[in-house]
Amino acid sequence: MSVLLSIVKCRCPKCHKGTLFVDSNPYNLKKMTEMNKKCSVCGQPAEPEPGFYYGAMYMSYALCVAVCGFNFVLTEFILKLPPYSFLVVNTVMLIVLWPLIFRYARVLYIYLFIRYDPNAAENNKQN
Repeated sequence: MSVLLSIVKCRCPKCHKGTLFVDSNPYNLKKMTEMNKKCSVCGQPAEPEPGFYYGAMYMSYALCVAVCGFNFVLTEFILKLPPYSFLVVNTVMLIVLWPLIFRYARVLYIYLFIRYDPNAAENNKQN
């Protein structure tokens, strides 16, 4: 599985097979933040160290800026709506996309630090 597809499917960064989150639906708000303790396939911990995901806030900020930029171009240049419409569209979009932004910020952040190992599943079975 390619890295991009693994990120989209929220898969383990080490083996690209196991899931990172308990529930695959990000809009199940009760379980949105729950992550598996470790990958069921390769055993990679989902939280390599305590407080690891504080850095994901920067990823979340970058994703929000990208959404805001897209909304600005959409409302101002493509749809040519009045200036206040950007605030309305942007607020609604950020609220609707918040669960996805939260999850993908965490996924992108862990992918920065954990590298793919094609033999991870076999190595876990041997141990």
